Amino acid sequence: MSKPVVDKYIDVPFEVLAKLITVSELRMIQNRWEILNLLLDGLSIRKVALAAHVGTDTVMRTAKMLEHEDLRIELIKIRTGIISQTQHNPWMFGTSKSEE
Repeated sequence: MSKPVVDKYIDVPFEVLAKLITVSELRMIQNRWEILNLLLDGLSIRKVALAAHVGTDTVMRTAKMLEHEDLRIELIKIRTGIISQTQHNPWMFGTSKSEE
């Protein structure tokens, strides 16, 4: 099966997504959330790995996510209380250039 030429925008409500992922996927999302917060607190890669009980490779892969400006902005908004962590935000899987 070949990859579609144009990425699709798929709006998956959180309630449905939560039922679609496995326990291990949920655990990894929780780990990433913890890692991202520790990194934003200014901890080193090694200290984050020790605190989150993961390897430094996992921390490095997660740290690369912070290079995306939109993710960094959203995390800062949540941490500063500008938006609620429980606010309904549909998950988006891919966007086309025309939607950006």
